[in-house]
Amino acid sequence: MQNVTGQVVEGDNFFDRTREMAQLWRGLETDNLLLLAPRRVGKTSVLRRMKADADAHGFTAVFVDVSDCADELRFVQRLYAAILEHHGVGDRLWNGIKESWLGKTVSRVKKAGGAGFSIEFESDDIKWARMGEELADALEPLEWQTLIQVDELPVFALKLLNRPDDTDQGRIREFLYWLRRLRLQYPKIRWMLAGSIGLDTVASRLNIADSINDLRIETLGAFDTPTAHALLQRLAGAYGIELDLAVREHAIARVGWPVPYYLQLIFDKLRECQEPGTEDVDRAVDTLLDPSHKGLFDYWRQRLRDELGRPDAEYAAALLHPASRAAEGVRAAIFKLALTGAIADAGAREDKVRFLLDVLQNDGYLVEEAGRWRFRSPLLREYWRRRVAPPEAGDE
Repeated sequence: MQNVTGQVVEGDNFFDRTREMAQLWRGLETDNLLLLAPRRVGKTSVLRRMKADADAHGFTAVFVDVSDCADELRFVQRLYAAILEHHGVGDRLWNGIKESWLGKTVSRVKKAGGAGFSIEFESDDIKWARMGEELADALEPLEWQTLIQVDELPVFALKLLNRPDDTDQGRIREFLYWLRRLRLQYPKIRWMLAGSIGLDTVASRLNIADSINDLRIETLGAFDTPTAHALLQRLAGAYGIELDLAVREHAIARVGWPVPYYLQLIFDKLRECQEPGTEDVDRAVDTLLDPSHKGLFDYWRQRLRDELGRPDAEYAAALLHPASRAAEGVRAAIFKLALTGAIADAGAREDKVRFLLDVLQNDGYLVEEAGRWRFRSPLLREYWRRRVAPPEAGDE
């Protein structure tokens, strides 16, 4: 097992998630899924492992990342490319569509390697919605059940939302309702939509929550403590390092929220030591929080802007600032005070705080315990306190 700190983990580098994947497979027996998970939790790695295991669960699975798609046509083309290139689907699927309207829109078809297809379309003026429906029409009669995994769908949806030619937000609404119709019309196709930005929050922001109300929502979080210990032990064994119980406990305590990525970052520093001790764990954490590593956490600030837009992103940050200054957390009354200057009406302010706390809790920023709200990740709290929150009065 290799210690992977930047790439998607696959094969022997993938660790555990047995319970989570079993729950996802159970959900797919009857429903389409929306998988919500903060960045770096391991969402894409789980999708990849499920794709590899799909045959055993009666599915032919296709994985597609749409984060870089510029518009709806590119989204649908990405689906085509992924499905037609699948070694078990491409030939039979193409035989079903090559004489259809869809087949006539393809200007060139070329064998790619031993099985899949590479396709090019005649122009960019093709009706993308019909293309998607024709694809589903071709998949539905096949004897196997198809699982389409779409990663980073919310990132693509936000691109539509932020297009200058969509001032009335019509394009993103049309796309999300079209995708819902596709899911409902073709029951043999299962969809697994995922993203590190909450699609549920984006839909709620646009008042179109019903565009995703057919999806079963599942979440992916951190490891529990025994699994975190097991990961560190497996890594230590792979690299011939001794990590005693006290060191592992200290590493997990400093991470606080034992996401595999953060544990592997800590281990990456510990493997440089011949006999790592608890003081080496502290040095590793300090290194991760220094200015040269701020890119490890800057995403959490950017995500608020992407997901919530203005002014809600600023309001959410205003709630996080006081929470970052108190390791034990703060009471909700502090959050209401933080928005007093921005929202004068007490009722509207209370509604806004409630909405934002739901988002911040679901997205992995905050957790409520014993009536207090604190950062779920001590590492993220310390980053926020040092790099984002304005200094308090009296600070130098």
